[in-house]
Amino acid sequence: MRQFTTTDLLQQEPQYATSRMTLDLLIARNRGWATHARRSDPGYFRRHQTGQSPRCLWIGCADSRVPAESMVQAGPGELFVLRNVANQVLPDDDGIMSGVYYALTALKVDTIIVCGHTRCGGVAYATQQATASQVPQQNDPLYRQLTPLSQHLRGSLESRPQWLQLDEEAFQRQMVEQNVRLQINQLAATPLFQSVLQERPVALYGCIYDLGTGRLDVLEGDTP
Repeated sequence: MRQFTTTDLLQQEPQYATSRMTLDLLIARNRGWATHARRSDPGYFRRHQTGQSPRCLWIGCADSRVPAESMVQAGPGELFVLRNVANQVLPDDDGIMSGVYYALTALKVDTIIVCGHTRCGGVAYATQQATASQVPQQNDPLYRQLTPLSQHLRGSLESRPQWLQLDEEAFQRQMVEQNVRLQINQLAATPLFQSVLQERPVALYGCIYDLGTGRLDVLEGDTP
């Protein structure tokens, strides 16, 4: 299937060189995709109207370089995806927990994956806060969202000062892994997850996506 590009649009209609160019590009790609899907499989969209039954809840980062479905070659209906900055699972955040609740109680997924990735900007931000000698109080959403992670990383570094001797890439990888492990533990400890476990098994895994290789690695020892 041919991918429409910005150049295609500009050559066809000069007025696309406006603030709407990004939207117009995405709509053009959508039309091409929908047409291709119908021609390849006439029943493709009708099947999706009947409902969804994914087996896996995927909690990932909002980073545009980390496409959940693409990296595991999942089609529509296979993953129930929740994404935010640095794949945070905060028990008091209804934005994430409402999705977890729906996945566990309505969709009844049997697998949950919390996926972090290398060179995560959110983890880098939290790490900077964790290693700073003084952190000024801020009142923006990113600071509030990542403060629990910053506090956790600060404690981890105080108990494992040898991590500070790692080279930059290994150090950042370690921080990304610590983040994923924290989110898994926080999710596993919620009354919601514990109550579902009383009824049926649900597997909980942590993964790291490597931006440099495209490989998805499973963290060992994360299943409660």
